[in-house]
Amino acid sequence: MAQFNTKLFFLFIFFITSLTTHAGSFKDGLSAWLAEKYDKAFKILRPLAHLGHAPAQVVIGLMYENGQGIEPNPDQAIKWYKLAADQGEPEGQYRLGCMFLTHDEECHQVDAVKWFLAAAEQGHKYAQYKIGLMYREGVGIDQDSVEAAHWLTLAAEQSVPGAQTVLGILHERGEGVEQNFQTALKWYRLAAEQGEPQAQCNLGVMYQHGRGVSVDCREAMKWYQAAADQGYAPAQFNLGLFWQKGLCGASDFDKAISWYQKAADQGEPHAQCNLGLCYHQGLGTTVDLQAAAHWYRKAAEQGLPEATNALPVVLRLLEQQASHHAGSDQSSSILGSF
Repeated sequence: MAQFNTKLFFLFIFFITSLTTHAGSFKDGLSAWLAEKYDKAFKILRPLAHLGHAPAQVVIGLMYENGQGIEPNPDQAIKWYKLAADQGEPEGQYRLGCMFLTHDEECHQVDAVKWFLAAAEQGHKYAQYKIGLMYREGVGIDQDSVEAAHWLTLAAEQSVPGAQTVLGILHERGEGVEQNFQTALKWYRLAAEQGEPQAQCNLGVMYQHGRGVSVDCREAMKWYQAAADQGYAPAQFNLGLFWQKGLCGASDFDKAISWYQKAADQGEPHAQCNLGLCYHQGLGTTVDLQAAAHWYRKAAEQGLPEATNALPVVLRLLEQQASHHAGSDQSSSILGSF
């Protein structure tokens, strides 16, 4: 999912703070930071942060978090984000929530919810996205699909592509909202046009199966291709399937195997199974039972029933093959003794 552009945020913050106390010094420090002159930025901004300048505190926190001109220090990053957050600075609240979310402990997840909510209520779109995800997944807070849809809608309306994608999923499935394929299509398209690969793939599925739109395999393939080119494994599998079955024209097993391989290498179980099938039956390649067993096993280990059923068949064929070779070797040895 697309990430928040931190430096664009601080360009905006500069304009907000340009008429406040210490504005000149903050402008100089911010300009140095944006130019990646981190030593100079730290020397200017750290004194301001000590004086309670919230935007400066956030930048110092970022420098400690990312090791910009100083050694990375998560504890120091949390300290400075907390000082800004306590002053009601939404970016500090959001960043503090992100720091807490990196911890697995439930108490830290609860803290993350607290700070994401504080920032979200001030309109911070990425905090709205985060809290929407946490409500949907029940992380640090009771699962609530309606609340998830509420916050994700607010973030999606501010053009956050990840939020638009998840909101599309909610509308497609009817989670926390009334099921509506047309609305799902709308949100998928908005995210897909921003380059969000999951949305591009989901949009392809909508066109392939005619959900909220007329079936259009060429349009489906276009969006699968866009996502696959970004390395999105489900889209690579779908593209492989299109080429195998010739859903947009003639079949092309070479292309099918190529896309299955890309997805399988990323652990996509359906691609692993179909790649196993190609090697098992010699579809677009020579029969290779060892390779078939390898990919069936990979998919079976992820619980895919088709692979679980196919693997014993290939293993029996390999046993028969080995037995036949052993018999041939023995016959050759006997013949050679005469």
